[in-house]
Amino acid sequence: MAANNNAPQVLKYVAFGMLSVSVVLVILGVYFYQKEDAFLKECKLITCKVSSIEEKRLGKANVTFTEVNGNYKPFVYYVEYDASESELGYNEGEVHEVYYYPKDPAQSQVKGFFENHLTSFILLIVGFAFMLDFPILLMVVSKTKKQRMAQQQYGIKDEVISE
Repeated sequence: MAANNNAPQVLKYVAFGMLSVSVVLVILGVYFYQKEDAFLKECKLITCKVSSIEEKRLGKANVTFTEVNGNYKPFVYYVEYDASESELGYNEGEVHEVYYYPKDPAQSQVKGFFENHLTSFILLIVGFAFMLDFPILLMVVSKTKKQRMAQQQYGIKDEVISE
């Protein structure tokens, strides 16, 4: 019964712990977004054509992109996907916008929000989800305390034993 009396206090600590974790995750999400954005600013946005696709193993492909005007050297973009659920998503001859990184073409990325900001997106979503739990847990703590106060004030018992 003693552990049951401390439940609201424990829940309060859990709520503040989750709030702390959520703040850290959101800060990390913003940090990674800025880092990814700074990298993309160093890249040149170019238009490329898929010149070849080499898939030695199902679900793992090397897609070669060639700039349509021939101003930049071709680069290989490695893609992993679940072959049982989806297709590669690239076909030879397709045209895509690419963030081309001249210092190291292997780090070039196809333009797309999830391709370019996946880490920061996941951190921000999980951080905000934890942040939403904070007021919910505090409402539960408040409601539990009010019920306990009513029980103590009016002598209401949780269980009634009858013969």
